[in-house]
Amino acid sequence: MSLVQQIIAAVSAAERQIDDQIGKLTSYIGEIDKVTNRTNAAFDGSTQNYGRDMIQQLAATKAQVNQAIEKLQAAKEKLLRVRTI
Repeated sequence: MSLVQQIIAAVSAAERQIDDQIGKLTSYIGEIDKVTNRTNAAFDGSTQNYGRDMIQQLAATKAQVNQAIEKLQAAKEKLLRVRTI
């Protein structure tokens, strides 16, 4: 296997790993949404701040996970450019 073929194989493997991680993170976002909905239902109308605080933390977590997905997608795009060179 030539050096170029080895590089292409490594890039392809990295792309698959990125796709796998994006899939896992997307699934995690779905779980965050479920927990957020349950929290909303459990604390609906409550005067306690627990529910509000939990929902804020869940929203912050979801935003961070979305940022991670965006960064992974950007990394994948760069890998695609490497492969086309």
